[in-house]
Amino acid sequence: MKKILFSVLALSNFIAFAGGFQVNLQGIRSVALGGAYVGLAHGPATTFFNPGGLTNNNGHQFSLGLNTIHPSISLQTEAYDNIDLTTKMSTPIYFYYSGQITEKLHVGFGLNNQFGNSSSFEDDWQGRYIVQNIGLKTFMFQPTVAYKIHDKLSIGLGGVFTTGTFSYEKAVPLTGSDTEYGKARLEGGANSFSFNVGLFSKLVETEKVTVSVGADYRSGINLSIDDGTATFTDIPPSLLGTFPETTNFSGKLSLPSVTTGGLAINYKLSEKNEITFLYDYALNGWSSYDTLAFDFENEATPDSKTPKNWTNASAHRFGLEFKLDKIYFRAGVYHDQTPTEENNVSPEAPERTHMAPTFGLGANISDSFIVDVSYIPQNYSGETAAGTAGFEYKYNRSINVLSLSATFKLKGKEKETEIK
Repeated sequence: MKKILFSVLALSNFIAFAGGFQVNLQGIRSVALGGAYVGLAHGPATTFFNPGGLTNNNGHQFSLGLNTIHPSISLQTEAYDNIDLTTKMSTPIYFYYSGQITEKLHVGFGLNNQFGNSSSFEDDWQGRYIVQNIGLKTFMFQPTVAYKIHDKLSIGLGGVFTTGTFSYEKAVPLTGSDTEYGKARLEGGANSFSFNVGLFSKLVETEKVTVSVGADYRSGINLSIDDGTATFTDIPPSLLGTFPETTNFSGKLSLPSVTTGGLAINYKLSEKNEITFLYDYALNGWSSYDTLAFDFENEATPDSKTPKNWTNASAHRFGLEFKLDKIYFRAGVYHDQTPTEENNVSPEAPERTHMAPTFGLGANISDSFIVDVSYIPQNYSGETAAGTAGFEYKYNRSINVLSLSATFKLKGKEKETEIK
C-alpha cells in the first residue's frame, strides 16, 4: 500500500513548454514565439508573463485564448508490444484584461489553467498497480497592479489564487475469492495563494531600434488537501479494516516557483514593416517537489510517503517575428530540461529533456481587433524509461497543440510605441 499513491499528481501527459507537469500555453502570440515574452510585454497576456510590462499597454484591452492539445502516447514493455494511453483532447483556456488608469498606473486581471488533464489505461494493463485513471483541473485568478516608477522602468505585482481538484485510480495488489485485485480511488481539492512580480524596461528606444528587457518571478504554489476521500473496492473481507470502503486523507503538493529573464529587440524596416527577436531564460524550482506524502484518517491504513527528488530545471526560448503591414509571421524554438531522474519516470507522464519548434500567424483585423493562431508539433519516439517500482518501458509520444486567441482594444491615450 505504501506505493499506491506515489504519483497522484505527476500526471500531465500533454506536457508542453515546460518540464514536469507545468503547461506554459498562456498567450498565443508567446506560444508561436517559442514561449518567449517576458522582455516583449505587449498586450493583456503581459498580466501573466510580466506584470511590470502592463505599463506598455494603453487603454483597455481584453484577450481570450483557447488551446487544443491532441496527444497520442503508447508504451512498449517486454511483455507487451504496444499499450495505448487513452488521453482525451485537452482545452486549456485563458482570459486577460489590462487597463490604463493614469499614464503611470495600470491594472490587470488574468484567469488561466496552468495544470490539468485526464487520461486512462485499460483496467487490467500491465502497470495497473501504478495507475489506471487520473485527472487534474486547476484554475488561477490573478488581479494585478503596475506602476511606472521611471521613464524606463516599471514594476508590477499580482496576487494569485489557485483552486484545483483531482481524481486518481489504481489497482491494489490484494486477491480475493472473486477478484484478482482491488481498486483505490482518491478524490480531493485544494486552494492556495501565491504571487507574481515583474520588472520591465526599455533600455534603448530610437526611431529604428527598440531594446527592452524584463524579469518575472512567480512564487511556488502549495496545494494542501485537507479532506480528500479515498474509496476502496473489491477488497477481501478480511482486510476491510485496513482498507475500508471510504476514509479521508490529507496531503500536500508543492508546485514550483518560476524565475524568468527576457530580451526583445525590435527593428523597424519601414513605416509598416518590422522584425523582432526574443529570448527568454527560465529557471523552474522543481526541487520543491521532493516528496509526495499522504496521511490517511483511518489509523489502520498505511500512510504513503514517496521520495520524488526532482531537481530545478532550466528552459531556453527563442522567437522571431516579421510584421508585414497588418500581418505577423512568427516562429520559435524552445529547449526544456526535465526535472525527473532517469530511474523515476512515471508511465502516465513519460518525459525527457526536449526541444521543439513553434509557428504562428497574427492579423490586425482592425485597430481594435487582433487574431492570433499558433501550432506546436512535439514528438518523442523510442525513448527508454526506467520507471518507478522497477517498471521499465519504451514510449512514443506525439503531441500537437493548436491555439487561437482574439484581442479587443478600447483606445486610451495614445503612446509613441505601437501597441500589439
